[in-house]
Amino acid sequence: MKPKSENKLVLVDFDGTITKNDVGALLFDSFSKEKNKRIVSEWLKGKINSKECLQKECELIEITKTQLKNFALSQKIDEHFSHFVDLCKREKMNLVILSDGLDYYIKIILQKYHLEDIPFYSNTLRFAGKKLVPEFPYFERGCGNCGNCKKYHLKNLRRPEQKVVYIGDGFSDKCAIGEADFIFAKNDLKSFCEKEKIGYFKFKDFRDVILVFSREMETFGLIKSKIQKAKCKIAIQN
Repeated sequence: MKPKSENKLVLVDFDGTITKNDVGALLFDSFSKEKNKRIVSEWLKGKINSKECLQKECELIEITKTQLKNFALSQKIDEHFSHFVDLCKREKMNLVILSDGLDYYIKIILQKYHLEDIPFYSNTLRFAGKKLVPEFPYFERGCGNCGNCKKYHLKNLRRPEQKVVYIGDGFSDKCAIGEADFIFAKNDLKSFCEKEKIGYFKFKDFRDVILVFSREMETFGLIKSKIQKAKCKIAIQN
Protein backbone atom coordinates (compact mmCIF):
# COMPACT_ATOMS: atom_id res chain seq x y z
CA MET A 1 0.00 0.00 0.00
CA LYS A 2 1.27 3.48 -0.88
CA PRO A 3 1.83 5.66 2.21
CA LYS A 4 -0.45 8.64 2.69
CA SER A 5 1.24 11.83 1.53
CA GLU A 6 0.66 15.45 2.52
CA ASN A 7 2.66 16.60 -0.51
CA LYS A 8 0.75 17.54 -3.61
CA LEU A 9 1.22 15.81 -6.96
CA VAL A 10 1.66 18.26 -9.85
CA LEU A 11 1.36 16.75 -13.32
CA VAL A 12 2.33 18.84 -16.34
CA ASP A 13 1.96 18.19 -20.05
CA PHE A 14 5.06 18.85 -22.15
CA ASP A 15 4.29 19.83 -25.76
CA GLY A 16 2.68 23.26 -25.94
CA THR A 17 2.48 23.55 -22.15
CA ILE A 18 6.09 23.55 -20.99
CA THR A 19 7.35 24.26 -24.51
CA LYS A 20 6.19 27.27 -26.50
CA ASN A 21 5.53 25.10 -29.54
CA ASP A 22 3.82 21.75 -29.78
CA VAL A 23 7.18 20.15 -30.54
CA GLY A 24 5.86 16.84 -31.85
CA ALA A 25 3.30 18.48 -34.12
CA LEU A 26 5.90 20.93 -35.45
CA LEU A 27 8.37 18.09 -36.04
CA PHE A 28 5.99 16.12 -38.24
CA ASP A 29 4.53 19.20 -39.93
CA SER A 30 8.02 20.35 -40.90
CA PHE A 31 9.61 17.08 -41.99
CA SER A 32 6.54 15.65 -43.75
CA LYS A 33 5.76 18.99 -45.42
CA GLU A 34 2.36 18.80 -43.69
CA LYS A 35 1.47 15.43 -45.23
CA ASN A 36 0.66 14.39 -41.68
CA LYS A 37 -2.39 16.66 -41.52
CA ARG A 38 -4.71 13.94 -42.83
CA ILE A 39 -3.46 11.51 -40.19
CA VAL A 40 -3.93 14.03 -37.38
CA SER A 41 -7.43 14.76 -38.67
CA GLU A 42 -8.28 11.05 -38.43
CA TRP A 43 -7.08 11.05 -34.82
CA LEU A 44 -9.05 14.17 -33.90
CA LYS A 45 -12.18 12.58 -35.38
CA GLY A 46 -11.62 9.43 -33.31
CA LYS A 47 -10.99 7.18 -36.32
CA ILE A 48 -7.56 6.14 -34.99
CA ASN A 49 -5.96 6.33 -31.55
CA SER A 50 -2.92 8.44 -30.73
CA LYS A 51 -0.63 5.39 -30.90
CA GLU A 52 -1.68 4.73 -34.50
CA CYS A 53 -1.41 8.44 -35.28
CA LEU A 54 2.17 8.63 -34.03
CA GLN A 55 3.16 5.43 -35.82
CA LYS A 56 1.78 6.71 -39.13
CA GLU A 57 3.43 10.11 -38.71
CA CYS A 58 6.79 8.46 -38.04
CA GLU A 59 6.40 6.40 -41.21
CA LEU A 60 6.04 9.60 -43.23
CA ILE A 61 9.42 11.13 -42.49
CA GLU A 62 13.13 10.49 -42.70
CA ILE A 63 15.42 12.27 -40.25
CA THR A 64 18.88 11.68 -38.79
CA LYS A 65 19.74 11.78 -35.09
CA THR A 66 21.70 14.97 -35.69
CA GLN A 67 18.78 16.63 -37.45
CA LEU A 68 16.36 15.68 -34.67
CA LYS A 69 18.79 16.83 -31.98
CA ASN A 70 19.27 20.19 -33.70
CA PHE A 71 15.51 20.53 -34.13
CA ALA A 72 14.96 19.83 -30.44
CA LEU A 73 17.68 22.27 -29.38
CA SER A 74 15.96 25.01 -31.40
CA GLN A 75 12.82 24.72 -29.26
CA LYS A 76 12.11 27.09 -26.39
CA ILE A 77 10.24 26.59 -23.15
CA ASP A 78 7.91 28.94 -21.29
CA GLU A 79 10.27 31.42 -19.65
CA HIS A 80 8.30 31.21 -16.38
CA PHE A 81 8.43 27.42 -16.10
CA SER A 82 11.73 27.39 -14.20
CA HIS A 83 10.17 29.67 -11.54
CA PHE A 84 7.31 27.21 -11.26
CA VAL A 85 9.79 24.36 -10.82
CA ASP A 86 11.44 26.33 -8.01
CA LEU A 87 8.04 26.83 -6.38
CA CYS A 88 7.32 23.10 -6.48
CA LYS A 89 10.70 22.36 -4.93
CA ARG A 90 10.22 24.90 -2.13
CA GLU A 91 6.77 23.60 -1.31
CA LYS A 92 7.90 19.96 -1.64
CA MET A 93 5.28 19.26 -4.30
CA ASN A 94 5.92 16.23 -6.48
CA LEU A 95 6.35 17.54 -10.03
CA VAL A 96 6.09 15.03 -12.89
CA ILE A 97 5.88 15.57 -16.65
CA LEU A 98 3.41 13.45 -18.64
CA SER A 99 3.62 13.39 -22.43
CA ASP A 100 2.06 11.49 -25.31
CA GLY A 101 5.08 12.61 -27.33
CA LEU A 102 8.56 11.16 -27.67
CA ASP A 103 11.28 10.86 -25.05
CA TYR A 104 14.13 11.70 -27.44
CA TYR A 105 13.29 15.38 -27.86
CA ILE A 106 11.94 15.74 -24.32
CA LYS A 107 15.30 14.69 -22.85
CA ILE A 108 17.24 17.06 -25.09
CA ILE A 109 15.03 20.05 -24.28
CA LEU A 110 15.05 19.39 -20.54
CA GLN A 111 18.84 19.05 -20.59
CA LYS A 112 19.16 22.29 -22.54
CA TYR A 113 17.42 24.14 -19.71
CA HIS A 114 19.08 22.13 -16.90
CA LEU A 115 15.76 20.55 -15.93
CA GLU A 116 16.74 16.94 -16.54
CA ASP A 117 16.10 16.01 -12.91
CA ILE A 118 12.33 16.33 -13.44
CA PRO A 119 10.87 12.83 -13.89
CA PHE A 120 8.77 12.25 -16.99
CA TYR A 121 6.72 9.51 -18.63
CA SER A 122 6.28 9.39 -22.40
CA ASN A 123 6.43 7.19 -25.46
CA THR A 124 9.95 6.18 -26.46
CA LEU A 125 11.85 6.43 -29.72
CA ARG A 126 14.52 4.44 -31.47
CA PHE A 127 16.15 4.99 -34.84
CA ALA A 128 16.30 2.53 -37.72
CA GLY A 129 18.63 4.40 -40.05
CA LYS A 130 16.77 7.59 -40.90
CA LYS A 131 13.42 6.17 -39.86
CA LEU A 132 11.78 6.84 -36.52
CA VAL A 133 10.36 3.86 -34.66
CA PRO A 134 8.05 4.84 -31.78
CA GLU A 135 7.50 2.44 -28.92
CA PHE A 136 4.72 2.50 -26.34
CA PRO A 137 5.80 0.99 -23.01
CA TYR A 138 2.62 2.05 -21.19
CA PHE A 139 -0.01 1.48 -23.88
CA GLU A 140 -1.30 -1.83 -22.54
CA ARG A 141 -1.89 -0.30 -19.11
CA GLY A 142 -3.90 2.64 -20.39
CA CYS A 143 -7.26 3.50 -21.89
CA GLY A 144 -6.56 2.21 -25.40
CA ASN A 145 -7.08 5.64 -26.94
CA CYS A 146 -3.73 7.13 -25.93
CA GLY A 147 -0.23 5.95 -26.74
CA ASN A 148 0.73 7.01 -23.23
CA CYS A 149 -2.40 7.29 -21.10
CA LYS A 150 -1.99 10.11 -18.60
CA LYS A 151 -4.90 8.91 -16.49
CA TYR A 152 -3.00 5.67 -15.88
CA HIS A 153 0.05 7.56 -14.64
CA LEU A 154 -2.03 9.87 -12.44
CA LYS A 155 -3.70 6.93 -10.72
CA ASN A 156 -0.41 5.04 -10.44
CA LEU A 157 1.52 7.99 -9.00
CA ARG A 158 -1.13 9.36 -6.69
CA ARG A 159 -0.87 8.40 -3.03
CA PRO A 160 -3.96 7.94 -0.83
CA GLU A 161 -5.76 11.23 -0.26
CA GLN A 162 -3.09 13.13 -2.20
CA LYS A 163 -4.32 16.25 -4.01
CA VAL A 164 -3.48 16.40 -7.72
CA VAL A 165 -2.89 19.49 -9.84
CA TYR A 166 -3.01 18.95 -13.61
CA ILE A 167 -1.68 21.50 -16.12
CA GLY A 168 -2.21 20.99 -19.85
CA ASP A 169 -3.31 22.33 -23.19
CA GLY A 170 -4.49 19.57 -25.51
CA PHE A 171 -6.55 16.51 -26.38
CA SER A 172 -4.08 14.06 -24.82
CA ASP A 173 -4.83 15.63 -21.43
CA LYS A 174 -8.54 14.81 -21.48
CA CYS A 175 -8.09 11.37 -19.93
CA ALA A 176 -6.37 12.65 -16.80
CA ILE A 177 -8.36 15.69 -15.80
CA GLY A 178 -11.36 13.75 -14.54
CA GLU A 179 -9.14 12.43 -11.75
CA ALA A 180 -7.47 15.76 -10.88
CA ASP A 181 -8.45 18.06 -8.01
CA PHE A 182 -7.25 21.27 -9.67
CA ILE A 183 -6.98 21.83 -13.43
CA PHE A 184 -5.10 24.50 -15.34
CA ALA A 185 -6.16 24.55 -18.98
CA LYS A 186 -5.55 26.46 -22.20
CA ASN A 187 -6.19 25.96 -25.92
CA ASP A 188 -7.95 22.68 -26.81
CA LEU A 189 -8.08 21.47 -23.21
CA LYS A 190 -9.75 24.72 -22.16
CA SER A 191 -12.37 24.27 -24.88
CA PHE A 192 -12.97 20.70 -23.77
CA CYS A 193 -13.42 21.76 -20.14
CA GLU A 194 -15.93 24.41 -21.18
CA LYS A 195 -17.84 21.98 -23.37
CA GLU A 196 -17.99 19.35 -20.61
CA LYS A 197 -18.60 21.95 -17.87
CA ILE A 198 -15.44 20.98 -16.00
CA GLY A 199 -14.07 23.58 -13.60
CA TYR A 200 -10.58 24.89 -14.40
CA PHE A 201 -8.15 27.76 -13.99
CA LYS A 202 -7.29 29.35 -17.33
CA PHE A 203 -3.68 30.22 -18.06
CA LYS A 204 -1.60 31.58 -20.91
CA ASP A 205 1.81 30.72 -19.46
CA PHE A 206 3.35 29.65 -16.16
CA ARG A 207 3.34 33.21 -14.91
CA ASP A 208 -0.45 32.84 -14.72
CA VAL A 209 -0.13 29.49 -12.95
CA ILE A 210 2.20 30.98 -10.32
CA LEU A 211 -0.20 33.91 -9.84
CA VAL A 212 -3.08 31.53 -9.14
CA PHE A 213 -0.95 29.53 -6.72
CA SER A 214 0.13 32.67 -4.88
CA ARG A 215 -3.25 34.41 -4.78
CA GLU A 216 -5.75 31.61 -4.37
CA MET A 217 -4.20 28.25 -3.66
CA GLU A 218 -3.31 28.95 -0.03
CA THR A 219 -7.02 28.46 0.58
CA PHE A 220 -6.75 24.93 -0.83
CA GLY A 221 -3.57 24.06 1.06
CA LEU A 222 -1.23 24.07 -1.93
CA ILE A 223 0.82 27.03 -0.77
CA LYS A 224 1.49 26.41 2.90
CA SER A 225 2.79 29.72 4.17
CA LYS A 226 2.51 33.44 3.61
CA ILE A 227 6.31 33.58 3.36
CA GLN A 228 6.28 31.21 0.39
CA LYS A 229 3.37 33.14 -1.06
CA ALA A 230 5.54 36.27 -0.96
CA LYS A 231 8.36 34.38 -2.67
CA CYS A 232 5.97 33.51 -5.49
CA LYS A 233 5.28 37.19 -6.05
CA ILE A 234 9.00 37.98 -6.10
CA ALA A 235 9.58 35.26 -8.71
CA ILE A 236 6.78 36.69 -10.86
CA GLN A 237 8.19 40.22 -10.67
CA ASN A 238 11.62 38.95 -11.70
